[in-house]
Formats: sequence, C-alpha cells, structure tokens
Amino acid sequence: MINNNNTELTQTSGYDDGDTFGKLKRARQGSHYIIVYRDLPTLRKIYSQYTKRQIEEKNEIVLILPHYETTDMVRCVLSQMATIDVKEYEKQDSLLIIDSARAYFGSSIDIVSFVKSLVNYADQIGKNGVTVLADMGSFFCYNKLNDLIEYETSLQRTSDMKAKGFCFYKRDDFKWRISRIQRKKLLDHHGREFMIASTPTPTIK
Repeated sequence: MINNNNTELTQTSGYDDGDTFGKLKRARQGSHYIIVYRDLPTLRKIYSQYTKRQIEEKNEIVLILPHYETTDMVRCVLSQMATIDVKEYEKQDSLLIIDSARAYFGSSIDIVSFVKSLVNYADQIGKNGVTVLADMGSFFCYNKLNDLIEYETSLQRTSDMKAKGFCFYKRDDFKWRISRIQRKKLLDHHGREFMIASTPTPTIK
C-alpha cells in the first residue's frame, strides 16, 4: 500500500456504499481525487452510482472520460446498472461521455479549458457544478507518462472552481508502469486517494 505524510490513503477490501461511496459523496466542489481500481466491474459500480447521484440528486453536469471500455459500453452500464435515461440526459447536456484519448490528445482545446467552459455553462443553465470522472489509462496506452505527470502535477489538490475531478487509474498501470517517485508525485497532487479492491457486480451484456 502506498502512503505519504500529506494525504489520506484509504484501502478497501471491497466496494460498498457505507465506505468508499460514502466518502465520494462528501467530496466538495474543487476536490481533486485519485482512485485506483482493480477491474472494470469495480469501476463500473463506482461511476454508475456516482453519476446517477450527481445528475439526479445534485443537479450537476457529469463528464465521463473512459478508456478501458467504449463510450457505448459506458452508456449501457449507466442504463442497466444505474437505470439512467442516458439519451435524455445527453440531450439535456447533463451528461457528456467522451473517449479519454480524444479528450486528452485529439482536440486543440485542452481538457482543463473545456471543464472551465462546462462550469460556466452549468452556471448559465442553473446547474450546481460539474463532476469529471476521468480514466487516465489513455496516457499509458499511448506511452505518454511524462505528459501524465506534467498534467496531473499542474492541477491543484483543491481549487475554487465549481467542479470535482476524479482521476481513475487501473491498479496494474499505477503499480507497475510508473516509478515510485512518479506515484508519489501523483499522490501529492490529489486531495485524497482510494485503493479499491474488486467487488462482484452484475454482468453487462
């Protein structure tokens, strides 16, 4: 288990509403968290439940940037596991799902500027803010690890922006594909960290 003196590290043997999800629900605007997950079923349970809450209860815009599954699969997961009306929320601009490689590498507009524009838009249409759920796997896939560290360390642990950012890392990427020094840099630039073990979830077909 990785730890440091500046941040709290939570490790769970499974994912449950009373533990990890409860802590995520208490995340404030301006939060910048890192979540290391073991497998896709675990990731799906986290983002599906949290997306439903932020859209339906908290009246926020949610931006999802997946890597290890397609955008269509994310829509399927949200529909089946969280009973979200994906088409309607996308039509309302309450939900945006963009492939992470396209978001980070395929546009002339950087993701930070895009999120800032979303925050302004959310304010204009009466939303309470923006939540970003970003899988950082695309940096590993395209061997842009230096860019990853530069990007993450450019972000503050907290900010005054009406947005929350959750950076998701697959455990094998986080544990084996970056150095101990790089891991510490990542941890130092997030307000809180969670290491999430696997949990049984329904199969999405």
